[in-house]
Amino acid sequence: MPEKKSRISRFIDGVNHLIRSFKNFVKASFLSLVIILIILLLLTQMDQAFTMMVDLVENTKFSLFLAFLFINGLAIVLSHFPIYTYYAADLNNSGNYTNWKKVFPLTIWPFKRFPVFVFTTNKDTDYTPDNWANYLRYSIGLLIHIVWIHFIISSFAPNLIFENFPLLPVKIIIYTLLIVPFILYIIQKEKFTSLTATETKDGIPLTEDQKRVNGAKLNRLYKKLGVWYFVIAISSGLLLFLMLFIGNFSPGGFILILLTSYLFVFNYVFFRLLRTRLSQVSSTLQHSLLAPVRFFFRRIHFLQKSENYILLFNVHFIISIILLVYSTLASINGWSLSNGIPILLAFFYFYYFIIASLGKYFFVTKKMNLFGTRKYRILFGSATVIVILLFITNCANVEVRTHELDLVENTKTEVLESQFLDSVAAKNDNTLFFIASHGGGLKANVWTLNVLNRLQQRTEGKLLNQTIAMSGASGGSLGLALYTGLYKENGIDTLLIKQQIDKIAQENYTSLDLTLTFGLDSYRKIWPLSQRIGLRDRPYYAMVKYQKNVENTSEKTLSETSFRDYWKEAFQSTGYFPSLIMNTAGTTGSRGILWSVKPNKFNAIFPYSKNLADLYDDTKTIPFYQAVSTTNRFPVFSPAAKIPGYGHYIDAGAIDNSGLLGCLDLHIYLLNDSRKVLGDKQVAYVEIINSKSLYVNYLINKFKEEQQIDHILKNENESDNIVVDLKTGLNLDKIPGYLSDYITNWENTQNGKIRYFKIFMPHKVSFEDVEAFFDGKIENGDNNVVSDLKAFLDKKNNEILNLTEAPNKSFFDPWEFYEPTLSRHLSKSSLNYIDHILKHPLLDEQFLEIEKLINTKRIEKNENPEMAF
Repeated sequence: MPEKKSRISRFIDGVNHLIRSFKNFVKASFLSLVIILIILLLLTQMDQAFTMMVDLVENTKFSLFLAFLFINGLAIVLSHFPIYTYYAADLNNSGNYTNWKKVFPLTIWPFKRFPVFVFTTNKDTDYTPDNWANYLRYSIGLLIHIVWIHFIISSFAPNLIFENFPLLPVKIIIYTLLIVPFILYIIQKEKFTSLTATETKDGIPLTEDQKRVNGAKLNRLYKKLGVWYFVIAISSGLLLFLMLFIGNFSPGGFILILLTSYLFVFNYVFFRLLRTRLSQVSSTLQHSLLAPVRFFFRRIHFLQKSENYILLFNVHFIISIILLVYSTLASINGWSLSNGIPILLAFFYFYYFIIASLGKYFFVTKKMNLFGTRKYRILFGSATVIVILLFITNCANVEVRTHELDLVENTKTEVLESQFLDSVAAKNDNTLFFIASHGGGLKANVWTLNVLNRLQQRTEGKLLNQTIAMSGASGGSLGLALYTGLYKENGIDTLLIKQQIDKIAQENYTSLDLTLTFGLDSYRKIWPLSQRIGLRDRPYYAMVKYQKNVENTSEKTLSETSFRDYWKEAFQSTGYFPSLIMNTAGTTGSRGILWSVKPNKFNAIFPYSKNLADLYDDTKTIPFYQAVSTTNRFPVFSPAAKIPGYGHYIDAGAIDNSGLLGCLDLHIYLLNDSRKVLGDKQVAYVEIINSKSLYVNYLINKFKEEQQIDHILKNENESDNIVVDLKTGLNLDKIPGYLSDYITNWENTQNGKIRYFKIFMPHKVSFEDVEAFFDGKIENGDNNVVSDLKAFLDKKNNEILNLTEAPNKSFFDPWEFYEPTLSRHLSKSSLNYIDHILKHPLLDEQFLEIEKLINTKRIEKNENPEMAF
């Protein structure tokens, strides 16, 4: 008999075993772990995912069902396929542990000859199954559920933190309880191992009596687990049903979706524990009171066979294909799209299943020597063709035209600079305006449209009649351009324009972006799909949606009217319309600009810029909607626009995310122009801002002004150089911040000749938001800064809460408002927020001040700096 090891030795052996198991687990599960990490980053590090979750709960219940379907499907598939990698890599000497065979589980045509490869274990090897490797592999399914639950909490948190809701204790409880299913799985698996063993841990064979006792215990365990699985499965289905039909966006809805998700975690654990033992479990459920449980297990008994279980993956795969094919067709044809979350999850399932299935097939091919089969030859030939096409795409001198814009003939009937400036000079108004709008996705777009329309409504259409130019970046620039189209179609009918703004805002652009980013646009990078074959890219189809709502048309192609000719129609419709400056960023570092007016000397107005409205010696130009799309090209999800012969251009925010630079360029040019168009008129800048971080900065400065302090002490978090470099490089507020201070200083020295209005979108701001802005902890110093700042924030937040939430709501009364995020899809509650926040006291005072400037026709010194700041 071997000598019994000490506790320390057994502990060291256990730790070494765990380390070996973990290393093997990472090697076998690397692809699954990468998929989970990417999903985690996309769902929790990009704010628009939170808005999509809110939309799932508010409106798109079928999409919510699909999201749960794919989360559960991913949990099973991500935790299943690593076993093949484990055996294929001969980890822990497991290479010869499997014997493979081909079966045909389906008897229905045309699937009769659809093969499934399954394996049985070979007991004649020296391989000993590693329980810890098994536990870790199945924990992958738990990880995807944990990511989903964390995503839910993060999406609801912006509203919960301003409610009388114990969010922090709930988070602690939930995150702690997420460990329970994993522990439960390990405990029950260890019991199975112990009760099915034929010898003791010391290698002594068990007697028949001991085996009989263990068998009875095992049956009782099967019976208990079977009943619990039935209860959990039925409860999961019932809660899912309640969530889909009565769940809503409320504190109660938050608890309901959390409970549903948590029960599905246990559902996964029990499925993993009992799937291969369904017949044994069913045999223990003979009591009449357990008839419903027995019926349940008989219905799922077919999953005990490996081939049927594997077919479950194929069912999910087919569902993902159906969803993705429909979403692609819907994106191209302008049909209704599902929420982006199930589309994103479907793509991950689709690609993972293909990669993992191919890996399994080539492993089985090697084990069964299937190299000469027709299926292998087809797969090998297909792979060879793909490699050749990739080689041609990347190495041959073949132009890729996937994201190429159309060029149209320049009609040369544009409004000339002299004509436009004569119109400006003829105005009798004493105040002329420049309007700039920040980038920020659909949030910026819709905010810009609503602010412009509200100002137009309050000034009876006079604001734009007194505006020289509008310039923006990204979503803000898109909003200015779309308002140009709405004005062209509807003039100063602000009520009708508001209806069309709402239609634009309700469109789902995120799902279109996701569908084509991970699908068709990626495939169209490969020759010959990279040529013009009748398909266009995602910015094109997004602009088709905008065109449809602006012009009330069903056209599936974009208008070929040039940028300047389109604007001229707006200019001529009522006799005047402000010039439009479309900004974009070139890969050479210079700006790309389309000015709606034909300039005398372009670079005298816009230095270090490329005139994209006059191409090929003024013979070619860009159509309006495609020109507008060049400004709204945020990296990764929106591709760079390729202008034939002129290079690639990306989102305008890469250089100036405010649009102020274009306005300043034109203003300075007019001040130096010999025609003295501005005369002694007052000039007012209106800057439309949607950024939460800039609003936080505004509140901080306002607080310091009220408290008469120059600096807030803080203990900054130490950051790695790479992190600091990335934060600095990716911060889009550098140039806008400089330009803002420049105009503020200019205003302060001009005695009323320059006015400056910052139209912020007010946000609820927590103390944690301020510390996140500082990237450190705020210290009290000599003053009681912390408590004073919290009181100040409470006061400002209450101004918003009074506008956006009814008092004394019940636990299940839905929230009607959710702060918009940097997104290409806004929920119903986000759109409600924008509509109601326009009544905020700060905005109301600013609107009133602008209204006075327009109606009084006199120069007024800025007596209230808050109006400008």
